[in-house]
Amino acid sequence: MDFLAIPLWLDVLAIGFGAMAGGLAARRHGFDIVGVMFLAVIGGLGGAILRDLLLQVPIRALHSPWLLPATIMGGLLVTPLLSALGTRYRREFGFVVIDAVSLAMYSLIGANKAHLMGLPFVSSVFVGVLAGVGGAVIRDVLVNEVPENFRPGSFYALAAIPGCVGYLLLNMTPFPAAISALTCGLLIFGLRVSSWWFKWHSAPVARL
Repeated sequence: MDFLAIPLWLDVLAIGFGAMAGGLAARRHGFDIVGVMFLAVIGGLGGAILRDLLLQVPIRALHSPWLLPATIMGGLLVTPLLSALGTRYRREFGFVVIDAVSLAMYSLIGANKAHLMGLPFVSSVFVGVLAGVGGAVIRDVLVNEVPENFRPGSFYALAAIPGCVGYLLLNMTPFPAAISALTCGLLIFGLRVSSWWFKWHSAPVARL
C-alpha cells in the first residue's frame, strides 16, 4: 500500500487553517488579542498533539520550529480576513470553509500517519477523526460551548469518518496515494460545507 509520508509543509498548512478557525471563533465571542491568539494556538495544535499522543510519538508541533509560528501567523491573519469578508453572513461562511479545510487535512494526515505506524484499519480511522475534530472540541470547551461535534447540527465528525474510511480503502488498491488524499479531502470538505449550506442536520437521539 502506497501511503504518503507526511511532509512538514502539509502539517504547517493544516495547522495554519486550524489556527485561523480558532482565532475566528475567539473573535466571534469578543475576545481580546490574548484570547484570539490563545484559541488560535489551541485550534491549530490541538488535533496534532492529540494525534501524536495517541500514536506515542514525539509531538511534532513542539519539536518543529515551524508549527507553533504557523499558529501565531494564523491568529494574526484573522483580523484582515474578517475585514475582507465584510458582512456577518460572509464571515460565518468563511469560518465554515476554513474549518472544513482544517478538518479535511487533519483527518487524512491523522489516518495516514496512524496506518504508517502499523495500526489496524478501524484504529487508523479513529485517530484520523480524533485528529480532525480534536482541536475544535477543545476550542469549543474553552469558549464555554457544548462542542459542535456533540450537538445536532451540520456534519463535522460525520464528514470526517467517510473521508478517512475512503482514503484507507483506496490505498488498498493501486490508486495513487496523492489522488486518494485529494479525492477524500474534497469529500470531507464538501460534506462539511454542504451540510451547512443546505442545512443538512444530524438528529438528536430520542430521550429515554
